Amino acid sequence: MPKIWILLSIIAVSLHAASIAACTSFGVKTEDGYAFYARTMEGEVDFKSTISIVPKGTAYIGTLPDGTQKGMIWNTKYGLVGMNYFGLPIIIDGINEKGVAAGTLLFPGFAKYQTFNQTKVSNTIAEYEVVTWILSNFANVNEVKRAIKNIYVCQGPSDKTGLLELHFTVHDANGDRLVIEYVNGELKLYDNPIGVMTNSPPFDWHLINLRNYINISATNVRPFEIEGIKETGLGQGTGMLGLPGDYTPPSRFVRMAALVSSALSVAGADAGLNLAMTIINNVDIAKGSIREKTDKKIFYDSTYWTIVSDLGRKRFYFRTYHNKNWCFVDVMKSLANAKSIMTIKTEIPADYKDITKTAQEYVKLLDEGFPKPQ
Repeated sequence: MPKIWILLSIIAVSLHAASIAACTSFGVKTEDGYAFYARTMEGEVDFKSTISIVPKGTAYIGTLPDGTQKGMIWNTKYGLVGMNYFGLPIIIDGINEKGVAAGTLLFPGFAKYQTFNQTKVSNTIAEYEVVTWILSNFANVNEVKRAIKNIYVCQGPSDKTGLLELHFTVHDANGDRLVIEYVNGELKLYDNPIGVMTNSPPFDWHLINLRNYINISATNVRPFEIEGIKETGLGQGTGMLGLPGDYTPPSRFVRMAALVSSALSVAGADAGLNLAMTIINNVDIAKGSIREKTDKKIFYDSTYWTIVSDLGRKRFYFRTYHNKNWCFVDVMKSLANAKSIMTIKTEIPADYKDITKTAQEYVKLLDEGFPKPQ
């Protein structure tokens, strides 16, 4: 059995210097049952994430509010793969060998975890350990929903890590989705048929807010006449006129809900993957588009990395700000080769394929059956 990782001293320094910002996630499912989960990771400070491969049987121990690692002890029932904090095997977002995906998103102003109870130490973990615990223990959303009620999630050592206000999303290979939030010290669980999740306010508020956009439609608005003059839209997309395009959490939630629900259904794993990758493009943030000014400095949010988890084929796709080409890790192959915790670097130099030499003479193209000019 791999050794229990004592990581708090390193994590404390790392998390105190960083923040998670405008993250967006959603799920889609194909006509023939392939499920996909996608999300972006934004922030003012890069988490320097690499990919952790954590085999079955790895031991973890939960962190208490005083910073001691005397909480829940568990061995990973399932192997998992995911993006981590600063190269350490504490997972921000990942997928396990059963096709369960889970992610951490910022929940500022609303997250308040459960009150620490000394008699419940053996069932206590810190907020930043929730995703690791989920991925290492459960085979579907229903299992998570039952088990989460029996653990205690407390604020980690805020004097060291800072105040980490988080909530959590879970998706499985069946297409079931769950939102987990801690508000006023109480656990809140929401089924998520829409599949979308962003940041604050709480998830139930976002669902109510969708009522403000019931006029949004993928179908163009019909022309109308005024005093005999026929008026038409200026181009395609008039049905989506008014769809919010800014980067606030409510606007991103509405935009993703509209795009996910209006996209034509597809069949096959490759088509589902392409759909998820296409939709997630709509929240890619260029550095400089979001700025926070202080007296001493300007902070910039940007999309550090984006992932798409193929929950059926168990593949973990990712790209980074500096390399827009998608790469993937085959979850089952990586776990089969892992005797201990492994790491894969994510910052890979961009490699764009030069296809200049594939040019053909136009006459040859005509001979191959291309339409001849009229």
